[in-house]
Amino acid sequence: MSDEEAKKVIILHNFDRAEYIQLLKSVEVMGISNRTIVAVTTSTTMQWKLRDLIDELLKEDEEIKK
Repeated sequence: MSDEEAKKVIILHNFDRAEYIQLLKSVEVMGISNRTIVAVTTSTTMQWKLRDLIDELLKEDEEIKK
């Protein structure tokens, strides 16, 4: 997979709902929503290593596509 085709990951922390929605709309306007994962932190994921979180998000994204 080329860099252009590779999934992009945005992880949000302490964003309120309005900010989250605005960011999602911006990702859509940019035309990258189909290759971008937007996630928010949880008390559980705050304890994870970043690599583990990204791996889990990519795995979940693949499962959703099935």
